[in-house]
Amino acid sequence: MLEQQSPDILNKLYLDHIAEWSKRFSEACSTHKMDGIIVFAGAKKTRFRDDNQYPFYVEPYFKVWVPQIFPISAIKIIPGHEPILVHVQQTDFWHESPRDPSGFWTNHFDIISVPNTTKMLEELKISSSKLAAIGEKSDLSMGFSSINNQGLLDHLDFYRAFKTDYEIACITEANKIAAVGHAAAQKELTKKLKKKSEFQLNQVYCTTTGQREFELPYQNIVALNEHASTLHYQNLDRNPPDNFLSFLLDAGATFNGYASDITRTISDENNHFDALIKAMDGLQKKLCSNTKSDVSFVFLNELAHQLLANVLEEHQLITSKAEEAYERGITRFFLPHGLGHLLGLQVHDRGGYLYSPSGSTEMPPTDHPFLRLTRSLHPGFVVTIEPGLYFIPSLLDQLRNCSLSNLINWAKVETLIPYGGIRIEDNILVTCSESVNLSRPALIKSGVS
Repeated sequence: MLEQQSPDILNKLYLDHIAEWSKRFSEACSTHKMDGIIVFAGAKKTRFRDDNQYPFYVEPYFKVWVPQIFPISAIKIIPGHEPILVHVQQTDFWHESPRDPSGFWTNHFDIISVPNTTKMLEELKISSSKLAAIGEKSDLSMGFSSINNQGLLDHLDFYRAFKTDYEIACITEANKIAAVGHAAAQKELTKKLKKKSEFQLNQVYCTTTGQREFELPYQNIVALNEHASTLHYQNLDRNPPDNFLSFLLDAGATFNGYASDITRTISDENNHFDALIKAMDGLQKKLCSNTKSDVSFVFLNELAHQLLANVLEEHQLITSKAEEAYERGITRFFLPHGLGHLLGLQVHDRGGYLYSPSGSTEMPPTDHPFLRLTRSLHPGFVVTIEPGLYFIPSLLDQLRNCSLSNLINWAKVETLIPYGGIRIEDNILVTCSESVNLSRPALIKSGVS
């Protein structure tokens, strides 16, 4: 694991990482005429009419610099100076206080511990009229010239797509963690004479990965049978289904603040649905091999639909030729979401529509409004490739009641509705010459294809 590497190697990766991000912050300051930027980690929020708090999620641009979680704290970044971390160490007998900053990254900060927010603001010395703030725990009354300035954020978000070697190492490790969870959940489900519920499978995943639910980059999608037709299925049935037909697990992990995002679908027996899973796996591998530098992600998304049309024809789900199914938009009823997205500090990393640091955007094509990435790919990008084939009752009803209905083999389609759907998803690193799959090697090592 990354943490077990030589401290010198890890320190070198991080040193180069903050050198690159220091350059990006300096360029942003110069472009927007700022003396510096203060990034607030954020604060815990209390539920309405309650004294319990929501799970805390740290500001992504705080995570860029600090892999530990420190609520309320802040980083002061002044070009040409060592970054300052003002770490709030509140004394509290109700909750454990935040742990002291520790690890390889602390060598590169001036770290100041304070007991409360008032002292934090004093140490930050917000005296310049050209200091910008990023994060929730900020206010113009503090003396900042801007709060979450969109131009500043666009500049940083654009370059965020280009991952440093340290970030790639963290995403790779997050894939390793998620892979053991996927393997454990599949193994538990396929044990003979042993039924499992979605709730139980989710517990297996969390236990195996060693990550609490609020530590995961997103809520796991744990879907048995027809539930797989709901793209972001959010419930966890406590009771196992009478019959196991299919299992879709979309689950990731975090490492040092960076996310992985992996999906696999399995079936209980060799049947038509299992054959479709194999076909979609082959389709996904083709897309991954085409995920290269200078390729437009919009093109890859269109390629996914062209390949899906071939699957529909080969498996006799349509009565037309694949070309006609693609041209007339039939595939969009079976694959309504986009092919993938940027991955990193957040599972849906920012900057997917930006084609320049000035904030210029390219929005998704009207035929694919849910596509989250429209940029051409470049070395250092990490993206998800996640084509799907779903049998969604509401979309099938629309298809049945439109002029395309006669092009569908409804007898076969209806037999597949109880299986829900298929999604295969890997995390892909773009390099100068090829695509590098960060997910499959970890999955194969863990016993998942």
